[in-house]
Amino acid sequence: MGDALNKHEASHTARFVANGIYWLSQQSRFACEVPEDLGRYTDAMTCRLELDRATLGKALARRLLLMKSRLLQAASVPGIYLHQLLRKRYIESVARGALGSDVRQVVVIGAGFDTLSLRLSADMPGYSVIEIDHPATQRVKKEVLEDFSLPQGCVRLVSVDLSQVRLADTLSGLEAYDPRLPTLFIMEGVTMYLDESRVRELLDCIASQASGSRFLFTYMEESAPGRYDFRNARAATRWWLAFRNERFTWGVSRSELPEFLAQSGFRLLDHRTPEDLRCELLTESNRNTVLAQGENTALVSL
Repeated sequence: MGDALNKHEASHTARFVANGIYWLSQQSRFACEVPEDLGRYTDAMTCRLELDRATLGKALARRLLLMKSRLLQAASVPGIYLHQLLRKRYIESVARGALGSDVRQVVVIGAGFDTLSLRLSADMPGYSVIEIDHPATQRVKKEVLEDFSLPQGCVRLVSVDLSQVRLADTLSGLEAYDPRLPTLFIMEGVTMYLDESRVRELLDCIASQASGSRFLFTYMEESAPGRYDFRNARAATRWWLAFRNERFTWGVSRSELPEFLAQSGFRLLDHRTPEDLRCELLTESNRNTVLAQGENTALVSL
């Protein structure tokens, strides 16, 4: 999903996010904000994506990647990498808390090169963890798992193009998925690439799953009618997204979100803005750092 897409290439946005986490982990100021296990898995992912095939030597390729990542952030959305890191940390804390309570199964939809499903499955082997993503992106992730000794537990990586196949049909055809179990569905950085009918279809599908299931997702705030973007984005950002066929096509205002969710039977359990995450998660020395603004995270249940 997401950059739906070039059928044969891994998501450019997924690569951008992974490189951003790697860039933060290599900065003396921000390395403390990157959890050790997330940094380790991201480093392996980045090596496979950007460095292992470099013809200039890994040391030079690493320096060039860090320079490119810094320039891309400056030219696109200032503070985007730190924002993406904080949303990942919040999502992971919710997922681990849910698995420690009544949720028995996790389904991550459109994960890109994020490694949450791998780490959850490795750390919490008694739970079922399933990741569903585009075949081109999952192919690269599977190559990483073959090339690096990363604990991955029993995570099921399911390659499906959800722009062509409905989530309900995918779940019904998965032997690994138990429809009787309360499930946490996670969708990070995806809904903004869908239209409203597809978002509604996903909500209705999740609403039909086992009692006690929850949905944790990010969404763009609608800043003006039909406009969904980061409020501090550079002018070139929209052009770049359009060029990559990754335009933002859906969002909702924060005030209208509860009613939108209620139409599918959901109620809002928890909600975080970038400013909420700044106060909760950033170390004091980084509290005044610029963050991307406009994408929020919501946890909902029936």
